[in-house]
Amino acid sequence: MDPHDQYLKAGEIARKVKTESHDIIKQGAKYVDVAKFIESKIKEYGGAPAFPVNISVNNISAHYTPTIDDAKTFAKGDYVKVDIGAHVDGYISDTAFTVKVGESDDDLIIASKEALSAAIDMVRPGVKTNEIGRVINETITGYGFKPIENLTGHGLDRYLTHSSPSIPNVDTGQGVALKEGDIIAIEPFATDGAGRVMDDEQYLIFKYLADRPIRLPLARKVMQTIKRNYSNLPFAQRWLSEIYTKRKTEFALKYLVRSSSIYAYSVLKEMDGGNVSQSEHSMIITADGAEVYT
Repeated sequence: MDPHDQYLKAGEIARKVKTESHDIIKQGAKYVDVAKFIESKIKEYGGAPAFPVNISVNNISAHYTPTIDDAKTFAKGDYVKVDIGAHVDGYISDTAFTVKVGESDDDLIIASKEALSAAIDMVRPGVKTNEIGRVINETITGYGFKPIENLTGHGLDRYLTHSSPSIPNVDTGQGVALKEGDIIAIEPFATDGAGRVMDDEQYLIFKYLADRPIRLPLARKVMQTIKRNYSNLPFAQRWLSEIYTKRKTEFALKYLVRSSSIYAYSVLKEMDGGNVSQSEHSMIITADGAEVYT
């Protein structure tokens, strides 16, 4: 199977899982049950998670994935952002949607969806990334909200979830021209808050960085598991907790972060406490536009 077909296969998997997961995001459902459902379905359909599913609620904007014992449940009116990544032999699809629990889409959700649609409509070789950001910004502000200016879309590469170019959600004044064959993910975020995110104190998603001297036997063992199973792709604390228990995993991950063996992704929250919506598709730049494959 050539790379193009593998991207399409990864996109088909993500699209099917996205459709099926809508139905289980209900009042009283546990975050962790939804996460396990999504990640298991990706595997069932012949792919693998490209990163832990992000389930970010209300003012939490990105990088939240449940712990193994997470007791959080969805409440009516929650803005639930579900960011799904699947890969086939390292060729990645990345897509996201927002649900308002127990309610139909409101303007905050429609703003990010319409911004994504408007961005896709203008994508073609030669278009600059900041021009895409301008259209996203204009669309979201047209609904009375703000785009999140310090979150961006991104390129996709084999076994690499974030590569160049970055696709801003505002006009940054200068940008990179898209080229035929580029693989990108565009992901507008809309908020009724300040329009910026900040780091929370939680770290639930990690990524291998480098081989360092590791004195602690448990950390050394966990590091071997990380290298064997997750390559260069992000992984969840939850995944390792299923092997080593949550307490041992937390202890080992803290050691590995301190030793610069792995990188920890901060949970990101809207700095003014505003609600956030997200919409995302992956696409291949063609001679005259974009082939959206999610």
